[in-house]
Amino acid sequence: MRFLSLILLLSFSFFKSQKCYDLKTVLKVEPTELYKPHLLASQSFNVNILENTKSVDKYIAKGKFVKVKKKSRGYRLQALEYSRPYLVKKARTTLERMANQFATNTKSFFVVSSVTRTLEDQCRLRKVNSNASLGISSHNYGAAFDISYVRFDHQLKVNPKLEKELGKLLEQYKNLGKIFYIKEKQQSCYHVTVRNY
Repeated sequence: MRFLSLILLLSFSFFKSQKCYDLKTVLKVEPTELYKPHLLASQSFNVNILENTKSVDKYIAKGKFVKVKKKSRGYRLQALEYSRPYLVKKARTTLERMANQFATNTKSFFVVSSVTRTLEDQCRLRKVNSNASLGISSHNYGAAFDISYVRFDHQLKVNPKLEKELGKLLEQYKNLGKIFYIKEKQQSCYHVTVRNY
């Protein structure tokens, strides 16, 4: 009986320690033409691809990643299950400036639904969201965040006026060369990658 328990424990430990992704396979996935500028921008911050918690902790300790507040003027950070509340400094500053401008323009706030993700986080997310990228994401470099376009002021509902204002703000920052963004319709969010301007 003890022997069987030991075998089960060792088997569980072995499977638990196995990665849920293969880095070589992940790196082989070719991004779309639309997404390539996002990856190039996120890679320009000299952050290696984030595989796990240890790699995130390394950049936090070096001061390369800074914490994203749960609440600030113009945005709220939703409870994060598949990402971590850290960004490279320029990305956090850009988020805060965009949110501040949004609050000034609308007297409202938007919701940030995702921030930095490791490959392990991405793998866990893929189990519940088939749209989660099999390849590399700009989230994997600490330079991207998602903004919901159906959640404003703690209300989950379509608000065409606020959605339009958010879209105008994103377009303004894109035209200034500060971000790239993609409207993700299935996730009802804008995927925003900050450029190293």
